Amino acid sequence: MPTRAFASMTALAVAGLVGVAAQPARAAEPGIVGYVTADSRYSGASVRGPVRRGPKGRLEVRLPGGTWLECGLSCSDTLRRETVDFWRNHGPGRGLGSGDGPGYIQFRW
Repeated sequence: MPTRAFASMTALAVAGLVGVAAQPARAAEPGIVGYVTADSRYSGASVRGPVRRGPKGRLEVRLPGGTWLECGLSCSDTLRRETVDFWRNHGPGRGLGSGDGPGYIQFRW
């Protein structure tokens, strides 16, 4: 009986590996060094964007509309501030010095 179970598990593992190997590989965009995900601090929204080296050698992140922005504190923080939390920093009644701060310290439990 144990031999039969081992044979069944082996067959399932091989079938799974064949299925993974059969998937076509995604062609990476040229110049992309990675991807970052930004989660909102104020809602459940999140956004993902590619990162590249810009003309000056600095990292840049692409917004969903296609605009490339130079990364500030971090690429994920720049993406978060300019997309999912944009109106928190640029909304009505917001002046200089308002917003959610520089974002160095985060306490997550």
